[in-house]
Amino acid sequence: MIFATVLRMQRSQSQLWSDLGFSLLWVYGHLQRKEKEVAARHQLGPTHLEVLFVLARLHSLHPVWIPARLLYPYFSLTQPAIGRILRHLAYWRFVELVRDKRDRRRLLVRLLPKAHQLLDEISALRTAVLQDFFSVLSPRQLRRWIQALQHRTFERFLPACGENGETTSLKEKENFSWS
Repeated sequence: MIFATVLRMQRSQSQLWSDLGFSLLWVYGHLQRKEKEVAARHQLGPTHLEVLFVLARLHSLHPVWIPARLLYPYFSLTQPAIGRILRHLAYWRFVELVRDKRDRRRLLVRLLPKAHQLLDEISALRTAVLQDFFSVLSPRQLRRWIQALQHRTFERFLPACGENGETTSLKEKENFSWS
C-alpha cells in the first residue's frame, strides 16, 4: 500500500523533477563555461579561482595578511602545489606574498584589488546567467537558487570555511564532503 502511494507520487512528480534536473545541469554547465572563460582571460585556471574564493572568505577572519597554511586543509593538493598557485597569482598581481618576519618559513598572503575585481566580476556573471535562465524569479528566489548552486560551482567547498567569518572545528573539516 505504501509502495503504491510512493510509486504514484513518483510518477506524478517525475516529469517535474526531470525538468528541474535538466535545467540545473544546463545552468551548471553554462556557469562553468562562463567562469572558465573569465579565468582564461586572466591567465587563470579553475583551481586558481578556487584559491581566490577561499582567500576572500578567509579575508573576513584575517583582514590584511592571511597565513598560507590556512589554505591547506581546503584543498586536496600538496603544500608545494598550493605555493605554486599562490606564486602564479602573485605574478599576475592578484595577491601579494611576503615571508613572516618572525618565522621565515611562514608565507603570508594578501588579496589585492585586482582579485576583488575578478571575484566581483564572477559574482555579477553568476547573477546575470541565473537571471537569463530564471528571469521571472524574484530577488529572494534568485538568492535561493544561487545558494542551491553554490556547491556545484567553484565555491563548492567554501561552507567548510565557515559562514560570516566564524571558524569551523577540525572535526567539522574532517567530516566535510567534497560532493
